[in-house]
Amino acid sequence: MSKLIIKRATPDDASKVALLTRKAMLTYREASGISGNVLESLTETDESVRARIEAGRCLCVFQRDEVVGTITITRCKNPIKYSFSEKTEEFLSQYSSCGYISRFAVKDELRKSGLGGKLMDAALTSRECTETGLVLLHTAIANKGMKIFYYNRGFDLIDSECSRGYERGLFAYERPFIESDIQE
Repeated sequence: MSKLIIKRATPDDASKVALLTRKAMLTYREASGISGNVLESLTETDESVRARIEAGRCLCVFQRDEVVGTITITRCKNPIKYSFSEKTEEFLSQYSSCGYISRFAVKDELRKSGLGGKLMDAALTSRECTETGLVLLHTAIANKGMKIFYYNRGFDLIDSECSRGYERGLFAYERPFIESDIQE
């Protein structure tokens, strides 16, 4: 296997990121038992991916010129926007901001190689995640592999809801301390 390099995506990488995300989300949809086209990630265009790259921090794993892994981290100044019940509102009201992880994808042939873990570690150490005490993400409750992956990295299931036609869990990673807690 040739060398893998993790770096921030540029707008010029949008079509490669979009292609990988679409392929990975088809596998995710199947593994999650989701029917139809309810996943937003399957409707993204190269232009919308380019806008996402420009708006947030999109990390990619490159193998030569091919994108073989990707994850997007954005900073949310109001975590309550992810609230859908009293339970989530109570939990999220403790935080003034959070990091939010989305569009996590690894090329099918490289799954279970450790690449996803390295990409998640890179995301969790990004500025968007280290400057806040909370990192959130959503995943299908029926996808046991993804749930185990997130649990093994310190995420906990906070709540779930079915507004998109399948049970979708909100997972949270609470940082033990944040950079602003460090006194010099």
